[in-house]
Formats: sequence, structure tokens, C-alpha cells
Amino acid sequence: MNEVVVPEAPDAAPEFRDPASARAWLEHVPLANVPVAQRALRVQLERFARTDATPATRLAVLETLREAVAFVQIEQARRFANRALPMVDAENAVFLDTIALWEQMRLGYRRCAEAAAGDPELRAQAALVCQRLLAYTGLKMYHYHRAHRLVPAREWRALHEAFRSAERLGVAETAVKDYLNRDVHDTSPRIAYVRALLMGIANPNEMSPRQLLFTAYLLERWAHKVEVRTEPPEGDEPPLVVDLAGEGAPERGAGAAAEPRYLDVAKLARSLRNRIGLLRRGESPAKLALGEDCVQPSCEQLLVFLYRRWCEPRTARAALRRRTAGAAQCCSDLAAIHYYVGGRPFRQPGERELTREERAQIATFGRLSTRDEDEYSAAHGFALEHWQLEDESAQGLKMVRAAGSAGRRYAPGQLVAVRPADGNSFLLGQVRWLAQSDAGDLYCGVRLLPGLPAAIAVRPTGLNERDAAFVQALSLGAVPALGAPASLVLPSGWFKPKRVLELWTEGPVRVRLTALLERGIDFERVAYEEAP
Repeated sequence: MNEVVVPEAPDAAPEFRDPASARAWLEHVPLANVPVAQRALRVQLERFARTDATPATRLAVLETLREAVAFVQIEQARRFANRALPMVDAENAVFLDTIALWEQMRLGYRRCAEAAAGDPELRAQAALVCQRLLAYTGLKMYHYHRAHRLVPAREWRALHEAFRSAERLGVAETAVKDYLNRDVHDTSPRIAYVRALLMGIANPNEMSPRQLLFTAYLLERWAHKVEVRTEPPEGDEPPLVVDLAGEGAPERGAGAAAEPRYLDVAKLARSLRNRIGLLRRGESPAKLALGEDCVQPSCEQLLVFLYRRWCEPRTARAALRRRTAGAAQCCSDLAAIHYYVGGRPFRQPGERELTREERAQIATFGRLSTRDEDEYSAAHGFALEHWQLEDESAQGLKMVRAAGSAGRRYAPGQLVAVRPADGNSFLLGQVRWLAQSDAGDLYCGVRLLPGLPAAIAVRPTGLNERDAAFVQALSLGAVPALGAPASLVLPSGWFKPKRVLELWTEGPVRVRLTALLERGIDFERVAYEEAP
């Protein structure tokens, strides 16, 4: 069988003009070579879009190509999803190619939707056309979420306009089948719209790939429970409002919507509450139709999170967050954080004591500032990055690093140290969420860890560990106001209940680990007590 070759001429005729020729062409598309297949599909769809095919023929061709498109898109997404940010050039290229193919499918169905009102042959399939249009708009947005990219306003406008088309054609509630859904094939334009809306307000940039997939799994099953109304639903709570004339996600009680639609989530709320209650009573997630891969306690925690995002008014923040425009310095990696927090290179305890001058430098500037230290920093790849703060509170920061600025890649759950321009010391935090804009700016939400950090050294104890070397670690002081005990920040894998470690601050101290307070992707924060 001869494999397809993608010609370069942009104005060349497509390889197909009807469903039969599209099926014949697909037989020669090398689906095993996913990048080539993806490009072939995109190029041919672009060319087919410039033909004068009838709306009914256009729809039939798009339906013929759907399964092949779904296959290559799923495979290609593995090359940019669940990666640290910002994307490297190769990942970004695959992401853009994937988005471009979703866009070609969306544009094809949009042309069909525009023709449906005046084409008797297509009018009977208007519901299917609108469902597909909304589904592909939602899939395009979903892959922005998978890549932790900010969804541009134009995508929200396209989504709302697609639903407006369904309403205008009177098919928003008409049932259709979508056999590319994983399990539930019954759908409608309204269900496809709701799936995209609820995914967009579920804080997808905070989610792990597993959580994002589980949320999509739930929405395939439960989006039908959400009604879209032209009048607010009954109840005392402010409703979720989406503006069809706007360019954003639904909001609670939005009063200035030019073309409002109200989401009635009462049935969805009952389903979530019932399952949360049954999980707390020990019922297994599988018996509650939550999937075989859903395990406790993470399953319950995610359901509670989604319930708050979808079904409850937003509560006031525990700590007041204020807008700011200050600069900040940031670093990641435990060794680099130890260096900047401690103000000097790491040495095995006892090798050399600080001089009086070095102690004075630390007291004044927060770190040493000699040529030796700068050379040590460069040799070990320690570099302070320049970020801009957008808002801050006692418990968190939102900041952005401009496109093109020097800096490392980041992932959710990572340990970071941040020093605002008006601060004398570093604050320790964990990356809570990340998002990259189309322009390349990197946005980051940091949850601050309680307590002021100090650089320490730790090593294991025991008969087989007598000659073990010390490694870098951090200590955090107790914060009684937050109910936070004194804690240690250790490298990943160090926590074991009742494990005894030797700490070195001003001298050796033996401690026993008592509890794992939290675990990130590159650290563990643990509670401890003095050991005899």
C-alpha cells in the first residue's frame, strides 16, 4: 500500500471531494506515523474547505474523517500534555499543529451550521451539525487545558456563538448520537456546550492529567443534568450565568451579561452530594459509576472540589488578596533554594565556620556576596529568576514571568522560593497552578508554606548510616496562628514514620519524624520532635 505524500502547494486541489474519495484517501494515510498523518489531515481539510462542495457533502466528508482525526489527536497530545512549562519549541509545535487540526474540523462544521437554515437537505441534520460544532470547539479548548495554556477569548466567543446557532435553529435540546464519546453516546448541542463550560470553570490549570481526565469522564456522564435557561432558576443562591455575547466562562450572579443564559445545576449538585456522602460511608468508587481507576481518598477530594466550583457560590478567601505590581526573585530546586535562603554554599558541617564578616553580610543582605559565592552559584546552575507579582496574600502569590525571560521550567507541585522586591528574606512555597499564554508569558500561582525558612543539613542515623553525608534541607518555624507546627522540608522519599535524623543548625540535633504534612513532586514537608 502506498503511503500518502503531503504536497507543499497551498492552492493544490484536495485529494477528496466526497465521502467515497475521502474513505479511499484514508486507506493510504499512514496512521502509524502520527505526525505525518496529522499534517496530511490538516492540509487536506484546509484544501477541501476551499472547494464548492454542497453543505450535505461537506458534512458527510467531515463525518467520514472524524475517527481518523480523533486517533491522531489523542496520540499527538501525549507529546505536549503533562509537561513542565514553558513548552520547549518541539512541544509547542506539536501543540499548535493539534490545535490547528481541531480548528479545521470546527470551521468545517461551522460552515455546515451557517448553511443549515437555508438548505432543506441539511436542515434535518441541524442538531447533529450543531452538536459537532460545539464538541469540536470544546475539544479545542480541552487541549488548551491539557497543555496548561490559557484559553484565548476568541475560543470562548466561538463557543458561545456556536450555542447561539443551535438556539437559532431550534435544536439546542435535540438528541443526537456521538459514537466517539468514550461510553455515553447520547448527547445534544446543549450537553456539548455544558461540557465545555463546566470544564472551563473547574480550574483545569490546577489539575493533574489524571484529575483532568476524570473530570472529562464525569462530564460525559453528567453534563445532561445541567439545564441552560433564559430565566434564572429558583433558589436563594446566585446562579451561574454565561453571556452569549461575551468572551469568558460562566460566573456566579453576573449582573451585566448582555445576552445571559442561566445554568441550573440542581440535579448535578444532588448527584455530587449523594456520591460524596456514599464515599464517606465507605462505598467503593466503582460501585458509584465513578470508574475503576478512581481511588479513595483522592476521588472524594476531587468531587468536593468540583462541587464547590460548579454548585456553590465562591466563598471569601481566608486571607485577603491584594493587587500588586512589584517585582520578585524566584528560584527552584532544593539545592538552589538552600543556597539562597542560607546565603552561602553548602558544605559538610564542621568543614569551616563563618567569619564575623560573613555573618554580618548575611544579617545585612540575607546572603554572602563574594566572588567565590558567585562562582559557586554559576558552577551549580543556581540563578535567581525575575518575575512580576500580580497579586498576593498572606498565604499565596500570583506572578508572571515574561516571554523570553531567562528561567527554568516549572511543574505543578514543585518547591519554589520567592523574595518580593520589598522583602528581605525568601518565602517558601509550592506551585499550585501554571498556565502559559499564547504570547509565551508564564503565569504561576504559589501557595506559601507556613513559617520562615532556614537552611539546615540532615543525614540519616543508624548502624548502617554512621558515615552518611549530610544533604541540604530546610526548616520552617511554627506558626501558631495558623495551627502550623514547626516542620522540615526534605528531599523526596526521606519520610518514614518515627525515622530518626540528625539535623545540623548551629550544631547536631537528633529528631524523630512524626507526620507527613504534604508531599510535592520534589520535596516532603514533615512534622518532627526531638529524639533522645
